Amino acid sequence: MLRPELSIADAVRTARPADGVTVWLLGNAGVLLMDAAGRRIAIDPWTSPWLETRSAANPEPVARQRPARLRSEELAELVDAVLVTHEHPDHLDPGLADALTAARIPVFLPEGCLPAAEACGYPASALRPVQVGEDVDVRGFGVVVLPAAHAFAGDGYGHYKEWLDEGGAHRAVGFVVRSGGRVLFHGGDTVMWPGLAERLRAAGVDTCLLPINGRDWLREERGLVGNLTARESADLAAACGAEVLIPVHFDGVLGNTGSPGELVDYASTAYPQLSVLLPGRSGVHLPPLAG
Repeated sequence: MLRPELSIADAVRTARPADGVTVWLLGNAGVLLMDAAGRRIAIDPWTSPWLETRSAANPEPVARQRPARLRSEELAELVDAVLVTHEHPDHLDPGLADALTAARIPVFLPEGCLPAAEACGYPASALRPVQVGEDVDVRGFGVVVLPAAHAFAGDGYGHYKEWLDEGGAHRAVGFVVRSGGRVLFHGGDTVMWPGLAERLRAAGVDTCLLPINGRDWLREERGLVGNLTARESADLAAACGAEVLIPVHFDGVLGNTGSPGELVDYASTAYPQLSVLLPGRSGVHLPPLAG
């Protein structure tokens, strides 16, 4: 008889990693990280049906490829902090605000996203603005903030730039996260930008969590700012010297998804030294690296 499979929430509650970092995928760009001390943070969790529900604030609801893997109340119970890379509602979830606020969970986000966060229900007292270049302690996880290229540059298809507000504050970032003898990079939504691989190599990144939903002319015509393709994510992970690549942003909004299979096929041929991992419900444990 097959043993009933634990839910992700149950797996997180019962996990007891002896060292390193354990990673769960929450769907879309969302991930949950846990260290050996039992501390947990989530990055870009999209857990509520807000974006899938028609309302005055959301007149064009989307269809999600698969249901959220945690409910908002479960996430708020499980984590010590949330990091948000930018204000698009599949990353900064308006429907998650009440649950996080009730549980007094701090939300770390780019300074340029403060107005959007407050407009969709996050109280100022819950928000912890961060700036590019800042090195901040997030409940025991060391986090360094890097820029992301997630705005149209305005000079034709496929051209992107950093997303800044009128005062020059960043509205989209990525996070280098240090814990348990590992250094992970969550790129948020981004394409390649000059110097990114070198910055990640200098930071000692060994594990990349990168979007693979890509971009194309049709999506850009609809106003959808694109991301790294599957091949580009492997190219970036290899260029920065990472040993592990975990793809994200492949199973979110229908019409804006990606193919982990394409990534595995390409990486296994082009970069056999690179391990491509897809954490299941039990997560994936990344032990500390020697040295």
